[in-house]
Amino acid sequence: MISYPSCLLLRKVIGIGMMMLGGFAATSPAQTSEQALPVVIDGKMPIYPVMARCARIQGVVTVKVTTDGKKVTALGEGSGPPMLVKFVKENISTWEFLQHKPISFVTTFTYVIEGPYHCEYTNSSTVLHLPLEVRISAEGLKTCDPAAEIKPHR
Repeated sequence: MISYPSCLLLRKVIGIGMMMLGGFAATSPAQTSEQALPVVIDGKMPIYPVMARCARIQGVVTVKVTTDGKKVTALGEGSGPPMLVKFVKENISTWEFLQHKPISFVTTFTYVIEGPYHCEYTNSSTVLHLPLEVRISAEGLKTCDPAAEIKPHR
């Protein structure tokens, strides 16, 4: 069993170790490569495609993007639901960047349908962490038949 003073000493040692690890993480190569990513300055706002939303298609789409220092020059094949891949590629191809060194990176678009389901079409919510990440969520749609609400007379 560890005594109370020993427990405090152990917490301090662990805390100092975590701070040191955090300092090393701040200078890691991953951080450096993130700083080298281009800045998106123009492009169309991504939306949840109506067809995909009606069909309740959701998922994660990843696409490799290659730039020439100003615009997108090539897009990889992409993974994820094919209908969503098509829309993601169309959106990414509209991106323009601040001048930078040519680079390739992988972008991830996440499409989520959230409940509750409604008869009316509402706007989706889009969170942009460009150029690496986009999250689009929308309320689900359901087929609503007004005649189904009518109760027969007795």
